[in-house]
Amino acid sequence: MVPFRQTDPLFAFDLTDPRNPRLLGELKVSGFSEYLHFYGENSLLGFGMEADEETGAEKGLKLSMFDITDPAEPKEQTRIHLKDYNYSEALWDHHALLIDPAENLIGFEAEGSSQGRYWKNYLVYAYEEGAFTQKLKIQLQTDAKGYYRTRATYIGETLYLLFEDGRAQSYNRTTGALIEEI
Repeated sequence: MVPFRQTDPLFAFDLTDPRNPRLLGELKVSGFSEYLHFYGENSLLGFGMEADEETGAEKGLKLSMFDITDPAEPKEQTRIHLKDYNYSEALWDHHALLIDPAENLIGFEAEGSSQGRYWKNYLVYAYEEGAFTQKLKIQLQTDAKGYYRTRATYIGETLYLLFEDGRAQSYNRTTGALIEEI
């Protein structure tokens, strides 16, 4: 449940009896998560926007990792505010996220703009030692024909970016080096 006004509480409910749900705990955090995804047994990944706690004004994308070991006392372990990015298709379509806790991959397309400049990147993060670590930042081209949605997948150590216009690119997951474009 997301009752966002200026902040977005994270609520934990017991739904054992669906006719009588019980609130177990809540955590007040800044901004809001548009999407929550289990990340291992006792962690919950949040993807959304950072926001001003007083006005609710959006201030850029954010990733949060919540510790849900004790539902009565959820905790935000860490968050990263991506202030240079103000939009991602993943805000409204969770299929645009690449999330694999077993491989420690969190990937998404992110867009930003400032003073007439516009940029779009595919970002890949890992969650290591209690913090988010950027693993890859791949600059995506925009062209006059329009906006192309981007999805990603991987096989072994190769990350594949798949574009709406039918193109595909492969990258080394460790170095970020472009391997091939088709």
